[in-house]
Amino acid sequence: MVRIVLLLGALWPLALAAEQPGWSSVGFVGARAAAVDAERSWLEGGFGRLPGGDERGDWTGFGRGEAHLGLKFDDHVSWRAKLHGIARLEDSDVVGDALGITEAWLAWQRALGHSKELRVQAGLFFYPSSQENIDPLWGSPYTLTYSAINSWMAEEFRPIGLDLNWRRFLASGNELSFGGTVFGGNDTLGTLVAWRGWTMHDRLSVLGERLALPDAFSFEPGQVFGQFQRPFRTTPITRDLDGRPGYALRLKGERPGQFAAQLAWIDNRGDRDLHGQEYAWLTRFWLAGAHWQATESLELMAEWTLGETIMGFPGEPWVKTEFRALYLMASLDTGVGRWSLRHDRFHADDRLSNPAWGIFNDRGQAWTLAWIQQLGERARLGLELLWMDSERPLAVQSGRPMATGGRMLSVDWRWQW
Repeated sequence: MVRIVLLLGALWPLALAAEQPGWSSVGFVGARAAAVDAERSWLEGGFGRLPGGDERGDWTGFGRGEAHLGLKFDDHVSWRAKLHGIARLEDSDVVGDALGITEAWLAWQRALGHSKELRVQAGLFFYPSSQENIDPLWGSPYTLTYSAINSWMAEEFRPIGLDLNWRRFLASGNELSFGGTVFGGNDTLGTLVAWRGWTMHDRLSVLGERLALPDAFSFEPGQVFGQFQRPFRTTPITRDLDGRPGYALRLKGERPGQFAAQLAWIDNRGDRDLHGQEYAWLTRFWLAGAHWQATESLELMAEWTLGETIMGFPGEPWVKTEFRALYLMASLDTGVGRWSLRHDRFHADDRLSNPAWGIFNDRGQAWTLAWIQQLGERARLGLELLWMDSERPLAVQSGRPMATGGRMLSVDWRWQW
């Protein structure tokens, strides 16, 4: 609670200043409680895919307090800016920062004639790909827990760089846009998918935060990775390690308010080398998504990714994992809240299969059923049931069960502005 008060105390003067023309603030204070039946959580260095787990077959309680505050500037002509800070109250065993910045960017846009528009954005920002994380602070109005794809985006991919987006307004009412991004600071992208596998949560990493890696046998002292890599830690969003900027390209078509589809290619161009106590991973992948407003109250959406992540010195890599994931979701807004049902499937294939280093295969699927209801203008209440089935050979090699999924029943309350 002290950390949440500190965040609000530090940023509240800025929020008051946001009453000036062009400035505004958005945020929430929330509490989450859950009953979890899963292996020890990835947040604590275990192989469990859900937050708050302890041991499969043993239901445990999980709780978290959280505050988000976003400060926005919009001159309603060309300039926009955003600063997004987070404070968390979590269990003492959770590895990570309780206070930090997750977005900080400045954007400029200008009309090019009557049918075109150019937007330039610079700073630390979320990549504009998610079909479910559409709330102002990169939250989801559909579920409490994000899909496997966007859980990964939330924790390990946050471009620090420059994004250009060119959009054309067609006579038919449709829009076509092309975007390009040059970024640094994401050299360890792929570490968590390879070492830990896919997970599902809603925890946003902050700038410079160190996250837990699972207690894999090959990280132990004297083992192949224990003598080089920082044991059981990774820093996904930090300074650039190898001086090689990554890039991303995307193409999007939409009928505003009805249908949108996007295809993107991301390549962080990591040099695969060791920098201090952390490796730069070469990670490149396709990312596609679509959103259909089927009726006034029914929304359908999907996202898919396919790629690979490689680590180790030039020549024969030490880790080479191909990954893919998909989710499909339907969401119905009714007079008694919004109901959403999502199905996730995720895989990873180890292309080296060296038992002395670890077998990095991953197989899993999940079902999520969520209900979210606005309580007046400020409050929100959510309930969610999540079931995940997953298998991780590396967990068995490290003395843990093969089944690393589980079940989670969550309740979430927020006061927002």
